[in-house]
Amino acid sequence: MHPPAIRIATLTSDEHIADVFALVAQLRPRIAGGTIDAFIAQFHQQQEDGYAAAVGCIDARPVVFAGYRPAHTLARGPHLFVDDLVTDESVRGQGHGRAMLRWLAGRALELGLPRVHLDSRDTARGFYADAGFEFSTSIPCSIDAQRLIRD
Repeated sequence: MHPPAIRIATLTSDEHIADVFALVAQLRPRIAGGTIDAFIAQFHQQQEDGYAAAVGCIDARPVVFAGYRPAHTLARGPHLFVDDLVTDESVRGQGHGRAMLRWLAGRALELGLPRVHLDSRDTARGFYADAGFEFSTSIPCSIDAQRLIRD
């Protein structure tokens, strides 16, 4: 059975950014307690560093979201980095995430970037492995800067 057709487009207006707030909050609980205006402001701040986003909709309902940016690092070379990828919990497993990954691959090629990279949660490893992603040995980690200075 084929999933309903989705239409994927780049987010260009504050209205469209606001429309994906609840969907993005499913992936990023940190923003769930905030306001839509704060989300839009953070989105614009990230755009200053090259961040862009796309949404896949069925009819007018956002069902999959991706935030991405072009990057070039010593470790990975030129690539499209996917910061955020979330499919609405109510329609997971219907192919929408895979459709967004294909769209992102096309976007990478449009930008002259030969690879797509992302950091995966353990719970999503199977999804990315099924899509053909190869896992590297790097493990993302972080620390509060103040704590690192103190310790």
